[in-house]
Amino acid sequence: MASAARASLRFRGPIARLSQVVLGGGLLGYGYYGIYAPWADPRKVPNELDPDYFRPFTLIDRRELTSNTALLRFRFRPTPAIPCIPTVGAVDVKDPNIQVKRPFTPIHTQWVHADLQLPSPNEPSRPASGPTDFELLVKRYPHASVSQVLHHTSVGDTAEIRGPIMHWPYQPNRWGHIAMIAGGTGITPMFQLLETILTNPNDRTRISLIFSNRTERDIPLQAELEKIQARYPERFQLTLTIDRRPSDPYVGLLSRDFLVSRLPPAKQDDAIVLVSGPPGMMKNVCGERTTDWEQGPVTGILRELGYTGVNVHKF
Repeated sequence: MASAARASLRFRGPIARLSQVVLGGGLLGYGYYGIYAPWADPRKVPNELDPDYFRPFTLIDRRELTSNTALLRFRFRPTPAIPCIPTVGAVDVKDPNIQVKRPFTPIHTQWVHADLQLPSPNEPSRPASGPTDFELLVKRYPHASVSQVLHHTSVGDTAEIRGPIMHWPYQPNRWGHIAMIAGGTGITPMFQLLETILTNPNDRTRISLIFSNRTERDIPLQAELEKIQARYPERFQLTLTIDRRPSDPYVGLLSRDFLVSRLPPAKQDDAIVLVSGPPGMMKNVCGERTTDWEQGPVTGILRELGYTGVNVHKF
């Protein structure tokens, strides 16, 4: 019998999982695949999140961002138990054909394109019921089953989703400066944080983001990020880097000299560095997470610069 005190979200930790297979360097953006237990949902309510049961969510829009990346928008029905997806939170999406699941970090881009006026400090930054949709940034991989399922989902179809899963609880004003380093679809936890922080009039946290991609054509959400920088120039600093273009100084793998000139000092007490990206970037910058999804030691460039697990978090 299910416990009456079941929590409305789950924390991702080192608890044993069924036949988990690690495939990537950033849990939220590059994630892992795992086998899920297909037990029956007693309610099966569409478009409502549940931390234990997969439920059908309707795809209401899709936008192709790059040659292999799409932004999929799903209907979301807030409930008293789960009015919104917490920051930084994720959801699991499954491939029903072979019982494989993969985590994705939902984002919400509409706040960027709307002519938002910041509320006064005495007003909430968003409706209490939360947004009525969320988006998943999905990269197409030829041999990744969940990625293929989502890329073949048409508007009006449904995908099986459960959650939310809490990965890094954010506390407003806990840090004076959050420095973000992201690569590819590893941008999603950072984008989720940007909305949470910048739309809260009581949160004074400053944010810097180094966003690395292979080419200019491979940069997802570039227009949204540049618009955020234009709207919040005193609180958000954006640096885009690419691997391939000889004429640009911000080209190539992230180097020690490049990072030291853009990150807060390692001994700055009110600063933290968040990192999310593909395995190669993670290994170069800070080291990958362990196979049981613990943070693991800080290695790579950040270790050389004096950072430790106290002021580095890996997604």
